Amino acid sequence: MKRVYSVLPIALLVALAASPVQAQNLSAGPKLGIGFANQGGDVEDTDSKMGFSIGGSFGIQLHEYFRLQFEGQYVQKGLSEDVGGADADFNLDYIEFMVPAILTIPTGNGSITPRLYVGPALALEVSCDFSAEEDGVSASIDCDELSEATDGFLPDLETKSIDFGVLFGGGLDIAVGSGAITFDVLYNLGLTDINDIPGTTEEIKNRNIQIVAGYRFFFGG
Repeated sequence: MKRVYSVLPIALLVALAASPVQAQNLSAGPKLGIGFANQGGDVEDTDSKMGFSIGGSFGIQLHEYFRLQFEGQYVQKGLSEDVGGADADFNLDYIEFMVPAILTIPTGNGSITPRLYVGPALALEVSCDFSAEEDGVSASIDCDELSEATDGFLPDLETKSIDFGVLFGGGLDIAVGSGAITFDVLYNLGLTDINDIPGTTEEIKNRNIQIVAGYRFFFGG
């Protein structure tokens, strides 16, 4: 974890020293996406679960080819699994904050700008539930009520409320009007073992692939 958090301060200092004038170029805008979440660690034979995300970003252009961005989003994670013929979903919803360092790639085409980015992510859990559907009949229950609903046959799905991760991916900016339409493909690699069930040692770590579209408004210089 220490390596992850040491990258951004170093990159920020280098960029500020290289091009202080560019630091007044700002951008902000909304983002909307779909995700394909699953979980790693000791979890096996599970399927990806589709979810959505909605949020926004604020960027500071520190250099012609380097931007530091602050992002926040509501995002759905978890996994899907076939349990005795029923389609079951483990649903985890988060408010997530990310600070990616973005490297833009010059192409000679002023209207289309490819980019790569990487950075830390901090997610705060807002809900956890387990849902299942079979033969058109569906049911849902909160993670902390599972044991009571199954008369102790299953334990409550206790999870840690904070999840640290690393976000990396790439995308495109397409200049339109006073800003740019954005398209991104992201991979969020959870580093925290979110399993908090007493007496268990199995590791559960979030994994999420997102396809995100948005719009950036330019201002500030």
